Amino acid sequence: MRFEWFIASRYLRSRRKQSFISIISIISIGGVALGVATVILVSAILDGVEQGLKDRFLANEAHVVLRLHDTSFFGDYQKRISQIETIDEVVAVSPVVLSQSAVFQERSNAIQDVIYIKGIDPVQEDRVTDFSKFVDGSTELQNSPYIESARLIRDETITGGIVLGGRLAARLGVIKGDVLRLIVNLAKHPVNESMLIPDLANFVVVGFYESELAVYDNNFGFIDLAAAQKMYNKKNRVNTIFVRLTDAELAPRIARQIEDKVQFSVLEGMPDARTWMEMQAPLFSALRLEKIATVIIEALIILVASFNIASTLIMTVMEKTKDVGTLRTLGASRGNVMRLFMIQGSVIGMLGTLFGTVLGLVLCWLLSYNADRPSYWYAVVLVVPIFLQVLIALRHLIPRRKGWMFAISFLWLAAIGFALYCAVTPISLADLGLSQVYQMNQLPIQVNWFFVVFINILSFLICWLATLYPAWQAANLKPVEALQHE
Repeated sequence: MRFEWFIASRYLRSRRKQSFISIISIISIGGVALGVATVILVSAILDGVEQGLKDRFLANEAHVVLRLHDTSFFGDYQKRISQIETIDEVVAVSPVVLSQSAVFQERSNAIQDVIYIKGIDPVQEDRVTDFSKFVDGSTELQNSPYIESARLIRDETITGGIVLGGRLAARLGVIKGDVLRLIVNLAKHPVNESMLIPDLANFVVVGFYESELAVYDNNFGFIDLAAAQKMYNKKNRVNTIFVRLTDAELAPRIARQIEDKVQFSVLEGMPDARTWMEMQAPLFSALRLEKIATVIIEALIILVASFNIASTLIMTVMEKTKDVGTLRTLGASRGNVMRLFMIQGSVIGMLGTLFGTVLGLVLCWLLSYNADRPSYWYAVVLVVPIFLQVLIALRHLIPRRKGWMFAISFLWLAAIGFALYCAVTPISLADLGLSQVYQMNQLPIQVNWFFVVFINILSFLICWLATLYPAWQAANLKPVEALQHE
């Protein structure tokens, strides 16, 4: 062992007059650990939220959406689908009719709400999105028992079935089996032209769409593709084509290929292939900006902790001035002295970074691990007595018996681990009333291992830089003046 490492390790230990410095060293290690753990945890939460929203959107939306610039209907869509399917990265294609319609309420003879209508082929839609996975009820939009029952009971034409967003259904006050009247068109009254007569299409509610994505659950209704074409008098025509790819990240490149591959006539206009990234760009850009800002702010904790390291070393230099003079007199160079104090500060930074990484990863695991936990009162009852016992042991046993130090330290860490296991549980956004804001019921956690390595390197580098000035100050002490220092 080089003598710099030996002396640095002695300075880090608690010995009589230097015990105060060692306590400050422990506080410095704790500060670095807290900063690193906080950055890792916050980053994992933000990454989890971003990935959770991304997965939620991709389960409900296509990777690429093809339509005309003016969103008009176009014919011969089967030919266009065949052209798109020739692209290697394309997994599935689904024709869709997207529109808006007003819900008519007979009791008040007025419009109750305006909703989005999505005309789909359930089989093809399931290949592009996870439509059936989110439906509570029937996905049979033409042959559901609810439809047959309504046709027998009611003396009116039933166009088909409709799957309503769960929150939309609650807002409209409808249940499965109820008939929903959609306004297709408004015609002038033959006698009084100032009055408008609604042209209605009747749909039976056959299920509820529960995607936990507010934009769909609050606003959308799903009907059969043929029924949508009939309702809008657009037989064999659609206005949108949904495309799913082998990898959602390929969407920008494939979108350009689709625009080149699919040809429309001059009368129809130019195609517009939009990716899921473009449609959700404002949301994900805001999340990335929030992540950058938050990580920068949290990284300041590590910077503040590094000031503790610098102050610890400065106090050590002041306390060990005579030792430095003795070392210089015995032949130690300025480089030897500088390395001595840099090693001391680097060890503090390394231990703080290591403990912080372990703590951060443990907290991430606890926040993502769903299991029944003991009450946190068990932790309180267990930790307090053991903590007191450890304090007593640290005072009376450790100076004489190092074996006891490791044994009691292990018990202390086990007690802290059990306390964390009891107290740190997955966070329910639904209980906090934030499920609609973040589009998910539980706070997601996703550890980015590249970022963990990066923050470890950054933390150690900041701590190492904090050692330079105190170490340089110690190296420049004059031996004679140092020996005369009181």
